[in-house]
Amino acid sequence: MTNAKDLYPGFLTLDDALHLDGETVKKLQLQHMNQYRIQMGLEGGLSFDIVKAEGCHIWDAEGHERLDFIGCVGVYVLGHNNPFIVDGVLKYLSTHPLSMDPMALKPVTASFANNMALVTPELTRTIVNGGGGAEAVEAALKMCRIAAGRTRPGKTRVVSTLNSFHGKTLGAVSAGGKETWRRWQPQVPGHVYVPYGDAEAVEAEFKKGDVAAFIAEPIQGEGGIVVPPDDYFYTIRKLCDEYGVYMILDEVQAGSCRTGYIWAHKYYDGLVPDAFTFAKGISDGLLPVSGVQAKESLYMAAYGSNDSAMMHTATYQDNNISAAVALLSLQYMIENDVAGKIRERSTYIFDGLRNIQREHSDILSEVRGRGFMIGLKFGVDANGEGYANRVGAILAQKHYVQTMTSTNNDTILRVYPNIATTREDFDWFLDALEKSISEVQAA
Repeated sequence: MTNAKDLYPGFLTLDDALHLDGETVKKLQLQHMNQYRIQMGLEGGLSFDIVKAEGCHIWDAEGHERLDFIGCVGVYVLGHNNPFIVDGVLKYLSTHPLSMDPMALKPVTASFANNMALVTPELTRTIVNGGGGAEAVEAALKMCRIAAGRTRPGKTRVVSTLNSFHGKTLGAVSAGGKETWRRWQPQVPGHVYVPYGDAEAVEAEFKKGDVAAFIAEPIQGEGGIVVPPDDYFYTIRKLCDEYGVYMILDEVQAGSCRTGYIWAHKYYDGLVPDAFTFAKGISDGLLPVSGVQAKESLYMAAYGSNDSAMMHTATYQDNNISAAVALLSLQYMIENDVAGKIRERSTYIFDGLRNIQREHSDILSEVRGRGFMIGLKFGVDANGEGYANRVGAILAQKHYVQTMTSTNNDTILRVYPNIATTREDFDWFLDALEKSISEVQAA
C-alpha cells in the first residue's frame, strides 16, 4: 500500500489531525480556508482551540472550561455529545449499513418519517437532507413553486419578511430579507419582502393574485430574536387559505424544542403551516441533517405523479445515517420532555436577565425571545458604536462564556443555552453578564 505521506510530503492523516496544536490549525485555516472570516473571529477574541465538548461546557487547549451559550447558533439544544444520540449512531454504524442509495429501501429514514407524522399529524410527508438549513429552505420553496406551477397557474411569486434569514445559498438569500447577503450576485426572480409582523402588508401582496408561497421564521433569529404579535401567524394562515397561498415556516433555528415547543409553531394552538423546515437542533451537531415536513396535499401537488416524482432528488437525500441522528434526537426530545423542561427552566434565566436589564437600562435596553432562544438588545455609545460586541468579547475572554451577536443586527447579543444547563450554569452566566456590562459601563 502506498503511504500518502511518501507521495505527498506534508500530508496529514486523521491521527495527525487529532494531535495538531492550535497554532498549526490556525495557520492551516488561514492558508486554505476562509481567511478573513477566521481573522475576524481571532481579532474579536471569539475563536479558541476547543479540545473537548460535553453538555453545555467546552474546554479550550489552555485548559479553561467554558460555558457554551450559543451552541453553534442553536445546534446543540440537546447538549454536546449527548450520550443517547452518540451511542445510537455508533450502534447504527456497527451494523455495517448501506446508508445511501437512491433506489434502496431506507428503514431508518422511513421510521423517522413515520415518527414525524405522529408528532405533526397534519403534515405527513418528509424530506430528509444531508446538508444544512439552507438546503431545507430551498427544498420547501421549490416544492411550493412546483406545486403552484402544476395546480395554481399564474402564481409564481414568494413573499418573505424584511430582516429575515433563510440561509446563504442563492435561492435562500433571494428569500432572505437582508440586502447585505444579496450583494454581487444575481437573484432568483419573483421575491418580495414585507415588514415582519405586518399582516396588512402581506395581504396587499396576496391581493395581486400571483403569490405562490409565504415564508417566515416563527421568531426571527439572525434578524435579532424578533417575536411577532401573537395574532400574526393566525392572520397569515387565514390569508393564505383565502388567497390560495402556501404557508412555509422556517424552523431551522427556532424549532427542535429551542423555544419550548417541539416545533416552534406549536406555541400557536391549532396553527398548521403547509410546510416547515427543520435542521440545527435535530442534528445535535453530530452529522449534517435538515429537512422539510409538508402536508400531503402540498407534497402530492408537487411530486404526486410519475412525471414529477424525480423533480427533487439529491445524492444525500433521505439517507439513513442523517435520519438516524434525527430519529434519535426526536426520540430524546419526546422521552425527556425537552420542550417542557425548556419552558420551565427559561423562566429563571429570563427573570435574571430582566433584573440585570433594569439595573443597566442605559446599556441593555431589552430582553427578547422565548424558551432558550434569547436576544439581548444593547444600545450604542456617544460615537454610535454598539455595546453588544464589547460585552460578548469580555464574556468570552474574561469569564469564559460563549455568546454571539446577530449577523443581521449587531446590537443583539444572542444567548442560546441547552437542555444540559444547570441552575449553577445559569448563575455563572448571569454573574458574568452583569460584570461584563459593568466593565463596559465603567469604560
